[in-house]
Order: sequence, then C-alpha cells, then structure tokens
Amino acid sequence: MRNALLENFTAINCGNCPAASSTANNLATQYGEDLVRINIHGGDLASPSPTQPDLRTVDGAALWNEFNVLFQPQGMIDRLGLTGASEWNSTIVTVNQVTSPVNIGVASAFDVGNNTINVEVELYYTDDGPVAEDRIHVALTQDHIMGWQTDYVNGNQPNYDHRNVLRDLITSLEGDPVTTTLGGTWVQRSYSISLDDAWELEDLNVVAFVSEANGAVYQTRSVDANGGTTVGVSDTDRPQLLGQAWPIPATDMLHIPVTKGVTGLLLIRDASSRVIHQVAVVPGETIVRVPVDELAPGLYFYSVTGGSANRFIVE
Repeated sequence: MRNALLENFTAINCGNCPAASSTANNLATQYGEDLVRINIHGGDLASPSPTQPDLRTVDGAALWNEFNVLFQPQGMIDRLGLTGASEWNSTIVTVNQVTSPVNIGVASAFDVGNNTINVEVELYYTDDGPVAEDRIHVALTQDHIMGWQTDYVNGNQPNYDHRNVLRDLITSLEGDPVTTTLGGTWVQRSYSISLDDAWELEDLNVVAFVSEANGAVYQTRSVDANGGTTVGVSDTDRPQLLGQAWPIPATDMLHIPVTKGVTGLLLIRDASSRVIHQVAVVPGETIVRVPVDELAPGLYFYSVTGGSANRFIVE
C-alpha cells in the first residue's frame, strides 16, 4: 500500500488556516502512519511581529514559489496538485489504494559530538518505475511549537500548538537523483544536517519520500530524528539471533536459520513495519520455514523477540 504525504501551506496570521490544520489533525488520527504531514509556513501572512514565532524558512519560501502557492490554506497530497482541505480525504483514499513501485526505509540518529542529525534512506524497487529518474527528498519537521495563531473561528490564540512545522530540507529542493528505477534495484543514501540551537531535538522528525523527478510522490516515511527507524534499516545494537535466510529473492518458501537456544515469536514485517506473519520458534529448532508465495513482491524483514531485523526480498 502507498502512504500519503500532505504538504500544507499555512501561516501564523492566516485566520482560516486553523480550520485546515484541524482537518489535517483529524486525518492523521484517522489514517495513522498511512499519512505523513509537513506544514510549510510562508507568504505575507507568515511575517511575525516581535512577539510571534518566525516559522518561515528559506526552503519553505522556495516550495511556495515552486508550486505557485498564491494563498493559504492550501495543500498537496503526494504533489498531485494544490487543493483545499475539503478535498484532502478523497485524495488520500485514492492514493492509499495505489501500489507503489518502490519501498522506502529510513533511519535517523543524533551525533552528540558533531551536533548533527544523520539520516540513512534505503529504496527497493519492487517493479519498474514509470519514469527513468526519481528523486529522494528528506525534510526535517518540528512538532508542538507553541506560539501565536490568528483564528477567525475560535478567536486568536497566543499559545497555539503548531504541528509538523518544516524546519529545513536536508536534500535540495529538487531532491537527490535516482537514475536506475528498474525492478530489483536497491538504493542506499546517507544525509546529514547540523542541529540548530532554536530546534527542540525531541520534537524533531525526519520525513523521507521518493517521487518522480518532476512529478508525483510514490512513497513516504517519517521517523523520530533522535533514534527513529523503520524496521531493519538500523538495528546494529541488537544481537543477531537469526541467520541469513535463503533463497533471496524468495518466491515460495523462506528458510531462516535459528541460533541455538533461541525461542519466541518470529515476526515477518513489511516495509511499513506492519507484522504480516508470525510463527513460534520451537525449542531446539534450527530452521524455520516461512511460506511467502502469497506475499506481494517487495522488501520485507524477519526478526525474533530481542534480536535485530534482517532483510529479505520476495519476487
């Protein structure tokens, strides 16, 4: 399934924007991890007074210009065009039903010594991409920034909870090019950004998504900036309790070696970290056999309680 990305163009002195943000919050509750949000403050109404927070960014202004945003509130689902908040839900429903040609995994960690946030992104193409070149985009957002918000419905709010605010683009506006988009292609990229003193580390999230070079978004993920990860991308501090499975790629049956003495549940997760299969490891068992013939082609992970996750591919 394809997750949806909502880029919401907003501003602190836009009195109609809280209603759109409320719609976005309700959609986030409804769709959970299937919806990722970025709120991009810009335009004349984002200019703060001395007592108001300045939530503008250079990259945010560039995005406003790139997508010709002339007023707010407006938003884009998977960069399929600007729409009002009343249309977001129907677009999300459509997007969630479309199969993505690529899986994406993300891991983020904070390096105290260098004061940097370091991000790893992995792509696996389960099918040929529709275009020859895609782009990886990585953004940094901050949640729960308290400050002024003009509100025509509920009255102006001096301590409004600003959610998922764009702080910076870690990649360029255009994104990081991926020039091989054929099925079976594996892509790994690393990125880094210095932590600004004005940002609250524990409220920061990394949003990574992959799109056509000049078009729609295929898939997106969001993780905590300080130690967040999708399963299997960064698991180095957990013990290896399971061996390397075979065959890879798998088409029918996956064979997973088990370290002596290991028991518990062996979990199979998809690229979204959802558990899609589980099997009990019997004491003394050295090989666990997992049928995969009914799984869709793509990237998966297997793990046992307390152990690191391992990747495998189904074709």
